[in-house]
Amino acid sequence: MSRKWERMVSKNAKKINKDRSKRGIAPISTDPDRAEVFKGRSIMLALFFVLISVFLLLTLTKTSGDTMYWYTTSAYMVVGLFVYFIRRPYLKVSKTSLSKRGFARELVLGAESINEIVYAPGQVVIHLKGKSPRWVYNRTLNRFDVAAMAGKLKKFAEQNQVAFVDKTV
Repeated sequence: MSRKWERMVSKNAKKINKDRSKRGIAPISTDPDRAEVFKGRSIMLALFFVLISVFLLLTLTKTSGDTMYWYTTSAYMVVGLFVYFIRRPYLKVSKTSLSKRGFARELVLGAESINEIVYAPGQVVIHLKGKSPRWVYNRTLNRFDVAAMAGKLKKFAEQNQVAFVDKTV
């Protein structure tokens, strides 16, 4: 299909699905080219904040323990829980681009700036062209579903002529 036809079909499907959802009926179709999002957990950063909070609680006996001390201790605990449950790292795989959460924004990477994708047991590494750092997605540290991610990335690599290396064989 041409791009114009794809856009028209997608636009009409969105409109019909919106109308059907207002009436409480299931949508007629889903967009097969929609981006797939793989979410993980930020265990190390969350653990760091929680350990600071526990450390502050343990050293409370040696201080007077005013109210700001309690606010600081509880704030570290809340930030740790926020990072673990709410601000999760992700990899979004769309038709022609990959994106992930940066420190303050979403980083989008086009297929033309990817050198190769390496799938090893328990991790996926995306090597970028130039001096950009590589993107590493781990099963043990970040709790990503690496096998499903590798399958989608393999399809992405085939569609965009990017080298895909499978080291699990």
